[in-house]
Amino acid sequence: MPRHWSSSPMAMRHQFGASVLLHLLVLAGAGAMVTADQESDRIRELPGQPPNVGFSQYSGYVTVNPARGRALFYWLVEAVPAAGPIAPLVLWLNGGPGCSSVGYGASEEVGPFRIRPDGQTLYLNPNSWNKAANLLFLESPAGVGFSYSNSSLDLYTAGDAKTALDAYAFLVNWLERFPQYKYREFYIAGESYAGHYVPQLAQLIYEKNKGIQNPTINFKGFMSLMTTMITLVPLSFGGLMV
Repeated sequence: MPRHWSSSPMAMRHQFGASVLLHLLVLAGAGAMVTADQESDRIRELPGQPPNVGFSQYSGYVTVNPARGRALFYWLVEAVPAAGPIAPLVLWLNGGPGCSSVGYGASEEVGPFRIRPDGQTLYLNPNSWNKAANLLFLESPAGVGFSYSNSSLDLYTAGDAKTALDAYAFLVNWLERFPQYKYREFYIAGESYAGHYVPQLAQLIYEKNKGIQNPTINFKGFMSLMTTMITLVPLSFGGLMV
């Protein structure tokens, strides 16, 4: 027998309340799944890590091409509390091609830890970028570091354009797992051959964001040493620093 909605004010209030409750239950269920996805990626403690570091870490895989079984590995190091509740998100890409963002960028350059000479324990990097931002280290393209593909042909046909497309797919899917970073100020940084990866990904994000008033990837820019060096002297002169 079909259900008929009553037009009486009392019945309409009950129906509206039931509709709102159902909507909230659906949202709560989705939120629980998101939380579960995040929690499954949480790093409780790294081997040899100093105690009470004061920031959270996550790592895991994000599928970028289900048909070919291609997935990229990430390590998220959240900002220290002093950076504030809405610290920006910075995506870090190493170059090479073929250099690991975890093995180099995170472990030897801008990440939160350094490895002691004993090779077994870590100490805090006093100059870690997570003092100012949330750091998202991405192993890219597939075949670099822990990132992989179940189609071996992918390892021979990777190129800059595919790398940018995969990195974009990673970001879109990763933000579904970490929705608290949607609309957060977002920057891309890297080194070496990432001088190719970064601007191509930046261009792709820019094109995808066109016409969207409030894009989830709130792209603010990328960092370029060449551009910085070109503008450093006039900027310093204009700021009366030289």
